[in-house]
Amino acid sequence: MLQQRAEQRRRDDEDIAEMRQLLAEFSGQEVDDQFMETFSRGLAEETGALPPPHIVVDAIRESKSADPRKIGDAVRAHYRRPRPRPPMGPPPQPAVPAPA
Repeated sequence: MLQQRAEQRRRDDEDIAEMRQLLAEFSGQEVDDQFMETFSRGLAEETGALPPPHIVVDAIRESKSADPRKIGDAVRAHYRRPRPRPPMGPPPQPAVPAPA
């Protein structure tokens, strides 16, 4: 369990580093802690909660912007995309009462 958490933390840290790089690229500014705090607050207001870092990275790439509104739109679009559904089995048969 601790190993899984450590692995998830490592992936999140890598995603956050990539997020900083993309934000710097699209904003043309240095992305310091204050920038990240302002960005995170704006994105959380836009989406209702801060999405996982890998989804934010994908949304930044898709929107090609550092604007929390545009990134929020891409986050919402991510969650609206159709997902593969598990195959449906035959419909359940009604229970037949046992003879009395």
